[in-house]
Amino acid sequence: MSATTVTRRRHRRRLLPRPWFLAVASLVLLAGCASDAPQDMLQPEGSFARTLDNLFNPIFWVAVLVFVVVEGLIVYAIVKWRYRGDADDGVADAGEMPAQLHGNTRLEIGWTILPALVLAGVAVFTVPVVFELNAEPAKGEALEVDVTGAQFWWGYEYPSQPDFGITDGIVTANELHIPAGQRVYLTLRSVDVIHSFWAPKLNGKRDVVPGRVHNWLLEADEPGVYSGQCAEFCGVSHANMRLKVVAHDATSWDAWVEDMQEEPVEPVSGLAAEGFELFQQRGCSGCHVVEGAYDEVAEDAPAAPDLTHLFSRDCFAGCIYDLNDRNELEAWLRDPQRKAGSKMVVGQLTEADIDALYAYLETLE
Repeated sequence: MSATTVTRRRHRRRLLPRPWFLAVASLVLLAGCASDAPQDMLQPEGSFARTLDNLFNPIFWVAVLVFVVVEGLIVYAIVKWRYRGDADDGVADAGEMPAQLHGNTRLEIGWTILPALVLAGVAVFTVPVVFELNAEPAKGEALEVDVTGAQFWWGYEYPSQPDFGITDGIVTANELHIPAGQRVYLTLRSVDVIHSFWAPKLNGKRDVVPGRVHNWLLEADEPGVYSGQCAEFCGVSHANMRLKVVAHDATSWDAWVEDMQEEPVEPVSGLAAEGFELFQQRGCSGCHVVEGAYDEVAEDAPAAPDLTHLFSRDCFAGCIYDLNDRNELEAWLRDPQRKAGSKMVVGQLTEADIDALYAYLETLE
């Protein structure tokens, strides 16, 4: 076998991807495949999410076309002008050198103007969508909700809106409840660091910057539960700052609003009454509001969820734990640091204390 043949085979082997690379690439590709992904932005279920999807799809194919053309030219150049050996060692000659185009004014102007024209074309379709997603609806046309981002949970406050059955205002956390088929106008603020509100099936991401007020629109086509999360790194529990959007039909929306506007009844006897006293003694009332019982928190208290209707929710602690599982809440009371970065401090609790606190919290429906 000639030296030329051996060298060519070696070059071909170098160009072929290694088996481990193919295995890793396949795993990465398969990791992105799911038929029922709860946060799939490519399956919009609301008008604003569809607006983004309708913009994304054509721009994606434009990007694919640009990628194919550019990468095709690169591959063509690699193959045509690849190194073919060294004439000094008896192997095939090094091949012709490509024409040097440095300083070619026409080419440089061309590949500057062409991308600019492509981006200008994209902007023609993008700019109107930006304005549409930031447009403030007329009063009464959309449900208004004030959203607060804090490490590491979301709070929601509904001002009085008779058109939506809300007369006294509602405060809740972790779960955003909305009527299906209705626009929702969010006013977002942060009390600490930059967060990003993201419910993928209902709209895109909206950054929430401290000291600034941001607005965003949502709408769900059908009743259901839509998952989301903070999409901006905000600390050690960023990945645990989730959210849930619950869209109601007309009947269940009216029922939810009615329940949320009732004050919980203060327990006067039994284990729940003991838990009510412990709630104050252990300092819980210094951070958490319970309307009609513990309405004021300490001035230096960290931001904490309103617990007035805690057991009307399905999740807690940034929506990472199931509130319907008693073991989860009891484990949280034993050690709030099971969620990294938690600012909740209750000290050492006995099992009797935990039973009493659970009995009281369970009355907050």
